[in-house]
Amino acid sequence: MNIEKLFTESPEFETERLILRRLTLEDVDDYFMFASDPKVSRQSLWNCHETLDDSVQYIQRALDNYDKKTVYIWAFILKETGKLIGRGGIFHLNESMQSAELGYAIASSCWGKGLAAEAMQPIVAYCFHELDCNRLEGKCNAGNIGSARVMEKLGLTYEGLLRKQLKIKGVFTDQKLYSRIRDDL
Repeated sequence: MNIEKLFTESPEFETERLILRRLTLEDVDDYFMFASDPKVSRQSLWNCHETLDDSVQYIQRALDNYDKKTVYIWAFILKETGKLIGRGGIFHLNESMQSAELGYAIASSCWGKGLAAEAMQPIVAYCFHELDCNRLEGKCNAGNIGSARVMEKLGLTYEGLLRKQLKIKGVFTDQKLYSRIRDDL
């Protein structure tokens, strides 16, 4: 797995409806618009952003992770409006195991339109074809049907239930585990 390539190239992607590029501090207003929606953070470890500073802090952490080469986040920009509608990327990068985990979040106004899967598709392809990944994983709350459908659209296979794996907002939550391996291509 070539992690150095990811952080050196800073790849950008274009799909039918989206542009994917590195997240920057200039995205803070649009980021706050989607991250301050309680529906978006309800099933996640992160809390709803209450102030613009919450979004500044998140983006700064993303920038720090670029520098540390530990997490890579793309901003999802809707071509039609030029606005950021979500973000997604890869984390838990393991060069020796040639593996990574996928993660994403998208504005609730964009749910059910196929935009999360459209955004993540070039990221998945890049991981396998350019970074030489052998395995990609994704997890979602057992009750998050929309996120499970995104992973299925990305060609990930359901592997099983991780019982009470995460404590989200004070409640231990079951997680569905999905994966795609090089042999699935």
